Amino acid sequence: MVSKNITEQLKANNGEKCAVRQEKSNVLRISEEFFGLPYKVKLLISKYKGIPDLYAWQKECLNLEAIKKRKNLIYALPTSGGKTLVAEILMFREMLIHEKNVIFILPYVSIVQEKVRALSPFGVELNFVVEEYAGGKGVFPPVKRRRKRIIYVATIEKASGLVNNLYETGRLEEEIGLIVIDELHLIGEPRGAILEATLTKIMYANLQIHIVGMSATIGNLLQLATFLNAEVFTHNFRPVELTEYVKCESQVYSITSDLEGKKLTPLRQVKLQPNDPDFVAGLVREVIPDYSCLVFCASKKNCENVALLICRTLNESFQEPKKDIRHALLRALAEEGNGDICKILKQTIPFGVAYHHSGLTIAERKLLEEAFCSNTICCICCTSTLAAGVNLPAKRVIIRSPYVGNKFITLSQYKQMIGRAGRAGFNEDGESFLLCQKNDALKIMTLLNSQINSCDSQLKETNAFPSLILSAVGLGLVSSPDDIKLFFNNTLFHAQNDLDADFDGFLEKSIKDLLDVGALQTKKHGDMSVYQLSDLGRGAVKANITIDDAKVLYADLKIALKCVSLSNYLHRLYLITPYSMACQIPINKDIYFNVYMALDTEELNVAKIIGIDDGCIMKFMSGRKSTDNVSHIMHRFYLTLILHKLWMNRNVWEVGSLFNIPRGLVHSLLTSAASFNSSVIRFCEELTQFSSIAVLLKEMSERLVHCCSAELLPLMELPSVKLGRAKQLLRAGYKNLQLIARSDVNSMVRAIDHLPKRVACQIIAAAKLLLLAKAELLQEEAEQVLEGLEGMKLY
Repeated sequence: MVSKNITEQLKANNGEKCAVRQEKSNVLRISEEFFGLPYKVKLLISKYKGIPDLYAWQKECLNLEAIKKRKNLIYALPTSGGKTLVAEILMFREMLIHEKNVIFILPYVSIVQEKVRALSPFGVELNFVVEEYAGGKGVFPPVKRRRKRIIYVATIEKASGLVNNLYETGRLEEEIGLIVIDELHLIGEPRGAILEATLTKIMYANLQIHIVGMSATIGNLLQLATFLNAEVFTHNFRPVELTEYVKCESQVYSITSDLEGKKLTPLRQVKLQPNDPDFVAGLVREVIPDYSCLVFCASKKNCENVALLICRTLNESFQEPKKDIRHALLRALAEEGNGDICKILKQTIPFGVAYHHSGLTIAERKLLEEAFCSNTICCICCTSTLAAGVNLPAKRVIIRSPYVGNKFITLSQYKQMIGRAGRAGFNEDGESFLLCQKNDALKIMTLLNSQINSCDSQLKETNAFPSLILSAVGLGLVSSPDDIKLFFNNTLFHAQNDLDADFDGFLEKSIKDLLDVGALQTKKHGDMSVYQLSDLGRGAVKANITIDDAKVLYADLKIALKCVSLSNYLHRLYLITPYSMACQIPINKDIYFNVYMALDTEELNVAKIIGIDDGCIMKFMSGRKSTDNVSHIMHRFYLTLILHKLWMNRNVWEVGSLFNIPRGLVHSLLTSAASFNSSVIRFCEELTQFSSIAVLLKEMSERLVHCCSAELLPLMELPSVKLGRAKQLLRAGYKNLQLIARSDVNSMVRAIDHLPKRVACQIIAAAKLLLLAKAELLQEEAEQVLEGLEGMKLY
């Protein structure tokens, strides 16, 4: 028998751990409570968020019967009202009181990473784990933890895969107690089809999972509530007063309201200057440097031009305050660019001005956001995407044009942007200015008196019906035509469509198309014919990709199975080049030709394997049309060549310059490839004929996510830590997570250029949380091994 000492020691250890956990529980559950939570949570909110008490509406919301009875809830308030804090308190309650895990769905990778970092200090203090599911991060199936609760912070796409995987393995209802959706109005945008599909499956399966959605801008709130069988809570609360203005040429109007609606009341005249024809710089100068300002622009190029225009109107005295801190910011930006820095930012940052759009890398945007929050920068010129999700409060918001791109602004977009003006704890009040020309004045009045846009289902618009049918069949939710019809009766699409379209006919066509391409199969079940997934359909569901993408991927993998090139990584990179990016990056023929001609013999062999040779290139250069399939391969291989340069340790600046595309787009391609790599691996694992390729791709995963040297990889595990900051940490002596976890906040701030104290605190907490999570997993594995040994005979 196994030594009794081992067994007894194991039991003793477990007993000690139980006692420690009970002691912690007793400490937490002191008599004074905070919305059913230990009072310690209130103290932590005050410590890490600087919020000593909740607003009246937050207390009212948290005391709703819907919350107490765990009914689904949608709550909507203006931007800056404090919606996220309510969601976080609900998540803490779910884990600490109900002892269930939580899925927190957010729209963008950068916001997921920011939220993981912000929740980390709470995870350390309250003994739960925060796991990131975004880009290339997140494992399927999720690691099952016996001792700690988990918040899965996920993008819309990753949340879909997470829900599917947990449901299929029988863990969803068992482990998940709450799903929170931020920016619920995004259900009306193209990616919203995936969110609608995820929620439909949960609602149809009638799972005992509490769903809470929040948004600032929803026009058809009651329709969404019907879809989710949810209670509704709305409030017009703003913590600070917001005054709205319109500037039409040289006249400034205040926006006032009466019984007839919104009106424009003349307020003052401004003097237009030749170097500032729309007075945008004049409006900025009225508040900076004492207060902060956001200028929303119609395009990325416009952001850069306006930032330069503002700086040309500022005198040298604007450079003196915070001169050293701003130079530190420039050094940090140069670190992220491997020595390169944007020429425009180099000119504007000394004045405390910057621009912000998708042409920047995520790391650059994050540094600028931190600088704005710490008042190192006092003015940011940005596109409308900054209004969604990123918490950048400003004294004044200026909308330079009533257009987003070439489309006239909607009321939802307007409300999102002006909502950034005047945030509690930062300003006593806020101001917004909408700039326009006379020919747009009538449209402005119509806009101000219009209703908030409705969130319309995107299932039909994005052709997501087939994918949802496959997923529902694969999960065992439906198996017959009648089941499928009943299932789709639960969608938002069905709830809000007047069904003027032939709904039944549309479903029948979707099913027929799936049968025709071989994604669905029929089989006899008694007297009935039922649907089941083919290998191709099963792979599409597992990989969380469309059936069209699955067909292309299957063909690519079949070729690779016969003659995959292992002499370099080019062929493998082609397999994980995301289809979704093909239309986003334009091909430059001359660059394509030059890069192709520079390929070595082995790399040219890869091109031939996938269907590209000198003839294809010459035909492409001459402008002659190719078949759709060859054209698709040519475009995708162009993206692969970009990825290959990154894989060979060329930084995004160099690669962006080589291919003449914005570095932000290069970084977006890399992030998308890391995410698609995860999908391709799951596809290969499901279709066992491709399992050997899955092994090859897994080996690439970690490096693909970060594209950095091995010594930096441990530091890049930290949420929101990018290449430049990882290098800074390494140079400062923080070589691993252990050293960071043991670090002192003030010491780290002194050692790292332009690192706010709040961010340093979050980084240290994130390191602690990662180490605790890893240690717990190792401990659980060891206990499982010892438990397996108990009762065994040793010979």
